[in-house]
Amino acid sequence: MRAGLLALSIATVALACSVDPPGSGFSSGLTFGEPDDSGPATTAVTTNGDGETESLPTGGDSDQGSGNLDGDTSADDTSDDDTSDDDTSDDDSCMPSDELCDGMDNDCDGEIDNDTPEAGAPCETGMVGLCAAGTTACENGAVVCIPDSAATDEVCNGIDDNCNGPIDDNNPGGGEDCDTGMPGVCAGGLTECTEGALVCAPQFFAIPEQCDNLDNDCNGQVDDGNPEGGAACNTGGLGICGVGTQQCVGGSLSCQQNQMAEPDEICGNNLDDDCNGQVDEDCCAHDVCDIGGPLMSGCDPCVTTICNLIDSFCCTDQWDAFCVANAVLVCGASC
Repeated sequence: MRAGLLALSIATVALACSVDPPGSGFSSGLTFGEPDDSGPATTAVTTNGDGETESLPTGGDSDQGSGNLDGDTSADDTSDDDTSDDDTSDDDSCMPSDELCDGMDNDCDGEIDNDTPEAGAPCETGMVGLCAAGTTACENGAVVCIPDSAATDEVCNGIDDNCNGPIDDNNPGGGEDCDTGMPGVCAGGLTECTEGALVCAPQFFAIPEQCDNLDNDCNGQVDDGNPEGGAACNTGGLGICGVGTQQCVGGSLSCQQNQMAEPDEICGNNLDDDCNGQVDEDCCAHDVCDIGGPLMSGCDPCVTTICNLIDSFCCTDQWDAFCVANAVLVCGASC
C-alpha cells in the first residue's frame, strides 16, 4: 500500500516538472482554462493505484472550475459578469394575489381588473321598468351595475319598456280600426292596450233602439220594435183614410193610415168609409128636398142634424114639408 502511494507521488512530481513554462514555445496540451489574477491554472495528471489516469487541479483561484479535455468550462462555473436567465428584474417584483376591481393588476398577468370576482353578478340598477335589472361590471376601477336591457319604445306587453315608470303608457299599439265581432253599431272598434294585450274595444255601445236604420241595441235587428213610433197622426187623406199612426219605416218616421178605404159606403156610421169626402152618401131613402117617408139618421149629415137637433119626427114618422124647410134653412139645401 505504501509502495503504491510512493509510486503515485513520484509520477505526479514528474508530470508537474514536464510542463513547460509560459513563453517556451512548447505546449504539452495539458493546461486548461483561462488564467485569473492569481496566476495560471494548471492541471496535473496522475495515475491511481488501479492504473487509471486522473486530472488534479493545481494553482489558480480556488473557485475556478476544472476544465475537461476539450477546454470547456463546467456548467456550474459562473463568472461575475454573467446574468442568469433566472435573475429577477425590478419589473418582476409583483406579488400575485386575487384580482380585485381597483384599477390594479393584482394577479400580475399584465391585465388590469380582468376576471374580477365582483363582475357578472345580478344587481339592481336603481332605474325603473325594463332597465331595473342589471349585471355588475368593473369599469375604471369601480364596480358598476349595467342594465341588462336598454330602454326601447313602449309596446303593449305589461312592461315599462321605455323605463319612465308607467306601464304601457300612451296606449301603445292602440287607435287602429278593428272588428269587435259584435253586431250592429257595436261591430266597429278601435284597438286598445288593456292589461298588457291589445283588444278591440267598440267605438259605440248598445243603446235603446232608434229609428235610424241602425241596430242601436246590437241585437242583430235594425229598427225593431217600431222605435219612436206609435203616436197618432194625420195622413192627409179623406175620411177614415186620414187617421194614422207614426211608424218607423226605412230609418225614418212615417204616418201610416190605420184603415184602408172601403169599397162601398157603410150607411149609418157617420163616417166617410170610401174616403171620398162624403159621409154616408147614397144611404137616404130619398132626397132631403122631397117629402116622403122618414129618413134614417146618419144617411146624410143634413138628415142627422135635423133628426137629432131639430125635429126627430122627420126620422121616425115622415119627412114632411117642415123637414124639407129645415133642410133648406139649416143645411142650405137647394130645394
